[in-house]
Amino acid sequence: MTRALRHRSYDAKRASIVDTASGLFAAHGYRGTSTALICRTAGISSGTFFHYFPTKLDALVAVLDAGCEALGAHLAEIDGRTSGLEAITAYADALASEIEDRSYAGFVAGIAEVESEPRVAEALRAEAGLVSEFLARQVEAGQHAGRIRQDRSASELARWAAWLLDGAAGAAAQAAAGSAATEPAPSRKALTTGLLALLEAR
Repeated sequence: MTRALRHRSYDAKRASIVDTASGLFAAHGYRGTSTALICRTAGISSGTFFHYFPTKLDALVAVLDAGCEALGAHLAEIDGRTSGLEAITAYADALASEIEDRSYAGFVAGIAEVESEPRVAEALRAEAGLVSEFLARQVEAGQHAGRIRQDRSASELARWAAWLLDGAAGAAAQAAAGSAATEPAPSRKALTTGLLALLEAR
């Protein structure tokens, strides 16, 4: 086997384990998912698992890194086809679709168990940074196009939009987890309406 083929085989196996671990973390939480369960579900030996990931935390960080990479590609795709207010609502629509998935609450709860771990916190900051940069860029574009209000700076409006989106995602996760102390999860329409009320030029 050539070096290129071995590298592709390694990457494919690693990606398969990451995908399996992601589903299990969503279903059972981080603490409720053992490496043994990951191995059984993925159909691999523990030796194979530890060859790719020295610890379960390494697997979780790999899941988060893969999610961040996918988010970056999605934001780039939105950048490539639209801009400004339309780009922001396109991202909000994709986020609404994600938080409607039943596994979303489980995954968020699982992350909360270990979010103080430095590498987990770093991965979460990287994801938040991608969204913040995207929102700031698109708010500025929307202001230049006259579609987004100009009485506040682009950075301030982007921060407000991020707070709204984060709040919606958190509420959806808590509602899906059955928390009685929260408001119902926001609908896709409500999320878009809220963003337009916050950002749209009058």
